[in-house]
Amino acid sequence: MRWRVIPYEEKDAVRNMAEDEAVLEAFIMGQSPPTVKFYGWTEPSVTIGRLQSASSVPEGWGSGIVRRPTGGRAVFHKDDLTFSLVVGSEALGTRVQESYRRVGEAAARALNSLGINAGFCRNTTAAQSVRKIGKCFDLTLDYELAVQGTKVLGSAQVRRAGAVLQQNSLALSSNTFWPARDKIIDGILYEVEQEFCVETVCGGMSALELQIASELADNKYAVEEWNLGGVCPAFSLTQFFPPCYTEHVNLRGGNLDA
Repeated sequence: MRWRVIPYEEKDAVRNMAEDEAVLEAFIMGQSPPTVKFYGWTEPSVTIGRLQSASSVPEGWGSGIVRRPTGGRAVFHKDDLTFSLVVGSEALGTRVQESYRRVGEAAARALNSLGINAGFCRNTTAAQSVRKIGKCFDLTLDYELAVQGTKVLGSAQVRRAGAVLQQNSLALSSNTFWPARDKIIDGILYEVEQEFCVETVCGGMSALELQIASELADNKYAVEEWNLGGVCPAFSLTQFFPPCYTEHVNLRGGNLDA
């Protein structure tokens, strides 16, 4: 099987989230291949989980909050390397923990091959404390990576219509000497190929994906109703879907409800 790789590019938080969801929507439609996408951030940004309260964002992180399509806790993005996967749920793992484990193992092998001693967190957050934690990298769960005792990889998912979008943030902490970003990307990509037994081919986003991303950026990810309130504004993406597809789904606020 072939998966597409969209090369690293830095964009703002609104566009990054919109493009990830656009790839997911196009994949569900059968218009895009399984995809691995690498990206960074043009400016310091805060993203929060789909169901997270905006009030839980730590003080001092700024007010420019963008709500992700995936779950999880708040992440402050600056120098982290982010990569997302959009694939069928059966390919990544039918259980959330299974997919976290497989992606985590691939990332760990990549880092270890580059001289970074990475492994799964040994001390996980106590169940009674999980709800109190608002920062992704203060929360340690099964199959999350640590370097020198510090969590370095946070992951979150959304599953929709048999497809998975998993977003992964690799925090390049200052207390570790990190290889060049391109080497990390190449290492992760190689290990993803090995883990999932796929061949990857470099490619850009399609015209359809870019159109959907622009619609999502303008009507969802740049809107306070979504970012601060968690309520998706009413808008439609039906103009992008083939008739044979839209007959079988309901669209609610620009999201597939299937």
